[in-house]
Parts: sequence; C-alpha cells; structure tokens
Amino acid sequence: MTDIPSFATSQLSLLNLELQAELTETQLLTSTHPPTVLQRAGLALVNLHISSQRTGFGGKTLLELALDPAVGAGELPEHGLRVGDIVGISEQPKGAERKKDREGMESRGVEGVVTKVHRENVTVALDKEDVDVPSGPKLWLYVHVRFTVGGVHRLIVHLHVSTVSNSPTTSRTNVSTRP
Repeated sequence: MTDIPSFATSQLSLLNLELQAELTETQLLTSTHPPTVLQRAGLALVNLHISSQRTGFGGKTLLELALDPAVGAGELPEHGLRVGDIVGISEQPKGAERKKDREGMESRGVEGVVTKVHRENVTVALDKEDVDVPSGPKLWLYVHVRFTVGGVHRLIVHLHVSTVSNSPTTSRTNVSTRP
C-alpha cells in the first residue's frame, strides 16, 4: 500500500507533466492558427478592448474585457472560456502578419486567470502585480490551460504537508478541507 506522502509527490509530478503538455499544445495552436480560427474553435476571443481596469484582492490587477465598439456592441460571441481557465492577453495580430510577428506579440502579452464570465465581458486577474497591460487598439484573449492547476496543486501540497507534519505514532491523518 502506498503511503500518503509518496502518493502526493507522485501526483505533483504528474500534475506538472500535464501542465507542461497543455502549455506546449496551446503554444503550438496559437503559433500555427490565426486568432479567428481559434475563436471558432472556442479557444479565443478576438476584437476585444479593456473596458475596465481595477485592483482586486491581494493587489492583483483585474481587467474587464469587452467587445470593441468599433467592431460591434453587445454580447461576446460563443466561446469555451470558463472561470479558472489560465489565459493570455495580447495585441491582436493582423491577418497578414507572419508567424514570427505573432509569436512576438504573444510574448509581450500578459497571463492571468478568468475570474468572471458574462455575456458582455470577461474579467481576468493578472498573475503579476506590476505588469505592462497590452494597449493595442484590439486585443485578443486565448486559453493557455483548460483546467485550474493551482487549486489541485495546493490541495495535494496541503495533503503532503499535513501527513508529514503528523507524528509517526498517530495512525490517522489530520487533513483540513481548506487548501
């Protein structure tokens, strides 16, 4: 029978491998397909602008992105974004730009986590406190990772730490429900 600390360690390594595979797949998709194709597949939103920028809990920058009024007003097109998705935000490449130029735009973009999804806008909490928010005329938002790694990672680390910190004479594990 496997003990809890070795189980937690193996799960953390598997979780890291899955994250790396997701990031590699996303990088391949965003570098080989234009944003409009990714939008049709539900992996991106194009023609966005920053409708609101504020500071949230913990000093995180919150960006509210809505459809650019020059393109259309109202609801966002259908998409597969949901709360917890890790996303990238960068200037939207023009249709004729080369792949190299698109990759450069993505590297100058920012990453964050979707915190709210409404019909008219999407709110993203940026990963870092001091970031240069893209300021192009049109922005696009694309999915980096389809699941929330952070919550699962925190839970497994908590499980690992709580079992290691218990005394060896205690036979039961004291695991809190809070990550």
